[in-house]
Amino acid sequence: MQLQLIVALIIVFLIVMFAVQNAVAVSVVFFLWRIDASLSSVIAACFGLGTLIGALITVPTLLRERILISRLRKQVEILRAENDSLNGLKKDESALPYGY
Repeated sequence: MQLQLIVALIIVFLIVMFAVQNAVAVSVVFFLWRIDASLSSVIAACFGLGTLIGALITVPTLLRERILISRLRKQVEILRAENDSLNGLKKDESALPYGY
């Protein structure tokens, strides 16, 4: 717990230092849209947007995999139950005398 707090404080310190050192104003022009902001806020916005896009691309794949895992687990349970019942029949047959 304390290690996580120390790591979090170090990360916050680094982010603050980054923002202070990159406080210069920049203009961002995208087609007809123009905004003036600090360099650190532009970089942070780009990082956040990239993270959001990455998450949106990844989520459908993760959901499909979870659904597949759930189906496969159910199938494994069914096959194990079938295997156990067949093993029970095999034991019953081995208890019978030969020729029956």
